Amino acid sequence: MGERLGRDLAAGVLATVRRADPPVIWGAEPMNGGNFLYLWATAWARRQETGRPWLVRYKPKMEPWLTEFPALRDLTVREGDVSFRQERTVEWGQQTFHDWCFRDLLDFAGDRLLTSDAFRARLRRVDRDAVVINVRRGDYYSDPVHRANYGFDIAGYVRAAVTRIPAADRTRFVLVSDDIEWCRAHLGFLADVAPVETLPGEHDMFNDLAQIVGGRHLVLANSTFSYWGGYTALALPRAERPRSILAPLHFNRRYTRGESPLVHPQWTVIPDEEFLPAG
Repeated sequence: MGERLGRDLAAGVLATVRRADPPVIWGAEPMNGGNFLYLWATAWARRQETGRPWLVRYKPKMEPWLTEFPALRDLTVREGDVSFRQERTVEWGQQTFHDWCFRDLLDFAGDRLLTSDAFRARLRRVDRDAVVINVRRGDYYSDPVHRANYGFDIAGYVRAAVTRIPAADRTRFVLVSDDIEWCRAHLGFLADVAPVETLPGEHDMFNDLAQIVGGRHLVLANSTFSYWGGYTALALPRAERPRSILAPLHFNRRYTRGESPLVHPQWTVIPDEEFLPAG
């Protein structure tokens, strides 16, 4: 307890000294992918709101994102370039209506993501008429702790979400997933509705993101990567936006009742009760 008190006192003293601009979001750990975008969006939103030149501390895993979206670089700073007196915070950048408002996420996506020549080229190659179904597996299910927090009935959710899409628009499905074999084994019912396709070639996360952004109807996963596909889709010109975006109410069980505070108000949210047996 004494050590903790000492650390808290030291942090309090440093906070009074470290007040200089530009302030830096240090970022919590661990994080990757879509989590980084929330940090950059928070810095971007705070710049608009306060006029202060907020930055995000660089992490090596950010490099692919900075390469794909060069406009993120001027929101990023390497730790060695941060002076002792600069203000810094440790956070996730995911506190809705505190770090940003939903309009900020769309404006950020339009300003920093959709301005990428490389990403716009990917968008031109995607299927714009398909129902896109994003399935997140990976460590959500291979890691017992993550499974306990994030795991849910994916097949039941997908089945419920697809019924919300007009039958005339269910002409084909495109699966976007980190585990296509699982999808083939457990989502076979989709083939009874319409042809099912996957993305060609080797797996590439930015091709995945582009197809999520560019679909006619989007069935999102309970992941921040998937959410950013949905936000960015709403930042497209009106005529290019999807006709509907559906997302599970469930995000992870570390949140109150597992419900996601990150789903955009314009999305259609699918609660567990639509696909779980009555208890």
